[in-house]
Amino acid sequence: MAHDMVANAVEKILDAVVDKTFVEDIPLPGESELARFLKVSRPTMREAVRNLSMGGVLNVVHGRGTFLLPRFRWRELPYLMYVAAHEGRVSEVEVDVLGVEEMLEVGAVRLAVQQRTEEHLAEMRRCLEEFDLAQKTENVQALVGLDHAFHDAIVDTTGNQFVASTLHPLRDALLGVRFRAFESPEARRRTSEQHHALLEAIEARDEQRAVSLMLEHMGTTRADILSAREREGSELDENL
Repeated sequence: MAHDMVANAVEKILDAVVDKTFVEDIPLPGESELARFLKVSRPTMREAVRNLSMGGVLNVVHGRGTFLLPRFRWRELPYLMYVAAHEGRVSEVEVDVLGVEEMLEVGAVRLAVQQRTEEHLAEMRRCLEEFDLAQKTENVQALVGLDHAFHDAIVDTTGNQFVASTLHPLRDALLGVRFRAFESPEARRRTSEQHHALLEAIEARDEQRAVSLMLEHMGTTRADILSAREREGSELDENL
């Protein structure tokens, strides 16, 4: 319950950022007033402020007050996604997130060509085989999971744990719209074809082709996600 109260207080502060109640360069209200504004106890308010400070949203300056930091200083993706979505910029933010994901995926596939082992290739093949089987039952949840598993197998070839830990929050932020994109049989078919082509390029150690295919694949993913968003409108993602 206490955790829910803190989470609700965090959301209220972010809502106040959205509606311009809290802006940069002007300190937030003092503790007592802020607690009343949030309709929580002072300890709960302090915990909410602490969470947002750790996420780079707020800066507590002793003797001066608590200040809202510029967006480029924010470190927690869920906070950025929440505010952007509530500002009506869902598609814009999704494209930005995909841009970061593309940079990481292209870098990973370069290393995959150089460093893949037979074990890596076997895992990629397994993901593709299971994806093709799941297509027959139109199990969207399984298909999204296997799509991610194939890309995880590519990332695993890098041997760099930070690549995966950076990618996963980006994927999670887009999970809802990815499900909607995969409701399209055409999107699933293209994904399967592009994954098979990527595997062939990685197996052949053809770096130029692998990079070109990954760029094409990420471009297709972007188009599929934007199409899904247009079909559903700009409602807030349930993950935000």
